[in-house]
Amino acid sequence: MKSKSNKLTEEQIRPKLLKKKIKKNFYHDLKYLVSRKKSFEKVSCPGCQNKNNKKYLEKNKINYLICPKCKTFFVSPRPPEKLLEEFYKQSKVYEFFNNYIFPQTEKIRSKKIAKPRVDNILKLSKKYKLLKPSILEVGPGYGTFCSLANRTKFFSSVDAVEPSPEGADNCRKKRINVYEETIENLKIKKKFDIVVNFEVIEHLFSPKKFILSMKKFLKKKGFMILTCPNGMGFDIQILKEKSDSIDHEHLNYFNPLSIEKLFESCNFKILEIFTPGQLDVDLVRNKILDKKFNLDSNFFLNDIIIDNYDTKGNEFQKYLINNRLSSNMWVVAQKK
Repeated sequence: MKSKSNKLTEEQIRPKLLKKKIKKNFYHDLKYLVSRKKSFEKVSCPGCQNKNNKKYLEKNKINYLICPKCKTFFVSPRPPEKLLEEFYKQSKVYEFFNNYIFPQTEKIRSKKIAKPRVDNILKLSKKYKLLKPSILEVGPGYGTFCSLANRTKFFSSVDAVEPSPEGADNCRKKRINVYEETIENLKIKKKFDIVVNFEVIEHLFSPKKFILSMKKFLKKKGFMILTCPNGMGFDIQILKEKSDSIDHEHLNYFNPLSIEKLFESCNFKILEIFTPGQLDVDLVRNKILDKKFNLDSNFFLNDIIIDNYDTKGNEFQKYLINNRLSSNMWVVAQKK
């Protein structure tokens, strides 16, 4: 019973009532991007730079290719950097998250998302013998992770880089030292033992440029730790275009193989890649219960996710986690 009560669910962090209210904002943002498709630019595979990629799927008039070499799938053509910058400034979805979803779910997000992240960083720091490390978070959003990291007293300093005025203001309210700038344009002399970012790289026009920009602020043999969707993870692969993870904001869907290739091309040594996500089974189940997806012909998965969810669902999620098949991915890399 204890493990069940501690289980993270989609409803806890994205309540259905608030999700319904956000729909209008979602379509406003989507229309903004799609109406500017003429300015989109073709790109090579963001994982291994392969130029010969295949059509994978289309959703909301946005085209996704897949790399036959490393299995990264990605948006191409995609919005250029300037358009993405303008898009996030006008985004009604982000405004809604900042004003409603984050404030109303901060307590549960702090307990079920931010605290496990802090705990993971602490374990990794101790594992790799980092004594009183300095840490920089890129894209802190509501500032919850940095606030919890500060409270541990483990880090010599906790800083953040946040380009949006709203996000930067959220950090200041939590007494976090924040640089209101993009990491690509940041100009400071300070270097850090650890740079972290959570769920950022999938949004970017050039993931490699992003990694190299963060690398500049790492000390010699410093550590970079990030999370992102695993494009080869269970719920994304089962649901495909029905997956909420596949949307107009997410441009890059790496997997354990391709993210390793990307980091190695930036002169990093990969130390660990793991997929601790807890929501795969829950996400697929909710789509089925909402009659937006079905597994009628897949008796094996139907048995686990619907008929015997209470006895088999949690065990199946553990299997996904243990075999790097969950759709949430962690990467731990060291600067060479």
